[in-house]
Amino acid sequence: MSRRLPNFVALLVLVCASANAASLDAEMKTVETLRGLTFERPVVQRTITRKELPQVLRAQMEKSLPYSPDDYALVLRALQLVDNGSSDLVGSMLDLYQSQVLAFYDPLTHTYFAIDQLPTAAAGMLDGEVMRESVAIHELTHALQDQRFHLGARDLELQKDTDASLALHALMEGEATLVMIDYVLDRAGQKMDDMLANPEAMSMLTSAIGTSDKTIDPGTPKYFAESLKFPYAEGLKLVIEGYRRGGWKMIDRMDTNPPRSTREILHPAEYFDRLARTAAAPTAFDDRSRLPGALTVEHLGEFHWRFLVGDAGAGWIDDRVTVTQNLQCDPTVLVDTHWENADRARAFRDAYATFLGGRGLDALLTLDGTRVRAAYGADAKLMESFIR
Repeated sequence: MSRRLPNFVALLVLVCASANAASLDAEMKTVETLRGLTFERPVVQRTITRKELPQVLRAQMEKSLPYSPDDYALVLRALQLVDNGSSDLVGSMLDLYQSQVLAFYDPLTHTYFAIDQLPTAAAGMLDGEVMRESVAIHELTHALQDQRFHLGARDLELQKDTDASLALHALMEGEATLVMIDYVLDRAGQKMDDMLANPEAMSMLTSAIGTSDKTIDPGTPKYFAESLKFPYAEGLKLVIEGYRRGGWKMIDRMDTNPPRSTREILHPAEYFDRLARTAAAPTAFDDRSRLPGALTVEHLGEFHWRFLVGDAGAGWIDDRVTVTQNLQCDPTVLVDTHWENADRARAFRDAYATFLGGRGLDALLTLDGTRVRAAYGADAKLMESFIR
């Protein structure tokens, strides 16, 4: 019954720009030229003020969640993605997006939202007109993805799968960022292919994106910052690899058959190997639970486990994480994971036990070959039943 931890289409300050109510026709033609695809219809545009932005972002968040913002905060805390000392998580997340975003494309309503003023963090960073055009190119690439590859429909299909949803957004953000880079270089009289062939230039680019959190308030929970950066930084690496393998035609293939997990984003060779072998549709993640008091069933993926336990999250194969709550809304978390081999499973079990203990949680953990289960929380009876 859940929309997994939400992934918003928001733009990092590095690629932000101002926007106004002017026609998008010129930018749309530029995207068509760069990308080699045509739009199927005009893009609806709505301009809002920065004062209106908090309300718009909150509405975007609420329509993408199957539960209340308070329950969303409970899930984040229960999964230990944020610590219990973090207050007003929803407000903190919205503050982060407000400080970073200047325009965004909403695939659910097929609308390009422009904001009338630069965020404070971006003021004075780049020429305003260059920024306006750059962000329009980036966001209109999302509109093109939506029209030609049904981004909005795909996003809805993956509402029950956090991991696959984040992987999809990584592909989409990586592609939009590469199109924008192509545009900026073309304006400067340079060729993107030359940059991609230059290791020093590529190192500078990936380093710049990797350190983009310097514009983020240090008080922002780390999970929000890292999950915002991941689609841009890791998605761009995947798309660059795809472009090197076959240009924009290869990106077309990737859009038709997107990565299925953050593992495929973090290990591109696995993704391209699968892409070469099959185009079969993946089995949808089943988020149903028969447990009483089940709030959500999550599919977290390698990104989230690496976030929690570092390198011990490597070797992930699959997981199913259930969060229940009692009448007092106290959570119990049931974790079922599968790993490449027994050594990987053991390394994860040990690291996760240490992590949970460091959070003051008295967890039960079992290791059975390549399978690791864990349980912690308020319902001791449920925990013991799950672990047996």
